[in-house]
This record gives sequence, C-alpha cells and structure tokens, in this order.
Amino acid sequence: MIALTVRPGTRLRSGAAAAALTLLLVALAPPPPAQAHDPGQGTAYGTAQRTVTGDGTGQLTVTITGIRLTDDTDLTPTRLVARRAGEALTVPLRAQPGTPPPGAFTGELALPSPGLWFVYAQFATGERALEVWGPVDQQLTGPQSQQRNPYQPVTALTPSPGQIILGAVLLAVSTALTVAAAVTVARRRVLLPATT
Repeated sequence: MIALTVRPGTRLRSGAAAAALTLLLVALAPPPPAQAHDPGQGTAYGTAQRTVTGDGTGQLTVTITGIRLTDDTDLTPTRLVARRAGEALTVPLRAQPGTPPPGAFTGELALPSPGLWFVYAQFATGERALEVWGPVDQQLTGPQSQQRNPYQPVTALTPSPGQIILGAVLLAVSTALTVAAAVTVARRRVLLPATT
C-alpha cells in the first residue's frame, strides 16, 4: 500500500486511493499496439518476388515479379517509397511492358545516407491498396531477392473518445499525486526542526 507520512502517526490515504485507481484504470483499459514508423502488415493477398539490386553507393533498382494473388485483382503500380528515421523518398513504380497479368514492376531509388532503409512497392487495386516491403542496406552491392507477401496496409488508429477521457483522468490523477507529494514534503519541512 502506498501512503505518504504527513506527521508521525498520520498517513495520507488519498495517495493510496489515487494509486489504486490509476492501477485499476490501466488494467481495465490497456493501450493499443504501439505505432512506430509503420502501423504494420494487414491481411496478406498472395506472394511476390522482390528483388533489389544495388551498386554500393545507394543507387537501387527494385523489381517485383512472380506475383500470385489470392484473387483475380488487377494491380496498378502507384509508387516506390523508401523510409528511414523520419525521412521518406518517393519515386514512380512502373509496370514492365509485355509481362502477363498480374505483371512485373520496377522502380529506381537513390538512397542518400548509409544505413538500413525500409522499401515499399505500393499498388492500387479496384478494392484496396496493397504493398510489398523489405529492409535494404544503402550500401547493398549486387542483387538481393526475397519472396514477400503483398498485403493491405493497416491504417493508423485514431484514439476513441473513451481513450481520450481515460488519458485525461490518468493525467489528472498523476498531477494530484505529484501535488500531494510536494505538499507533504513542504509540511514535513515545517514540522521538523532544522538540524545542524
């Protein structure tokens, strides 16, 4: 139990009650999954071969081939995106002429800084957006090929009114605990004689 001492023999029970209320509210309303630079993969709609070829200086060619979708959806390429540490580069993703449906697609990127980048090939369909992604080192030399899943990206969540209210309550409780602690310390200083 949490209790703050005001003077010998007296305990501040409102601090314990506030702490218990905070723990109860956190237990009853767990937070949603963390949203970093990417909210995550959604439903997968098949497989595709993603090949990235680099020259060691950040010049990359990304090719998406061997696409096998779970339905007969036509893919329209929208863009190729590279993301790293808040930076995003966007270039066109083009269909390669003469390839049978669902097609093959390519795009070229110039990654400006060393490190690991997340590269996304994005497509539009009649019903949804799909993307294929993978990590790529800026200093990649030669081809790197992986089978990946085209998936429907998850959209970022907007907090519900209940989550906003709960956040405000938790902020108020933590503020009250901080003020109670400060008042308790101030009272102790007044009640206790100065030591030399």
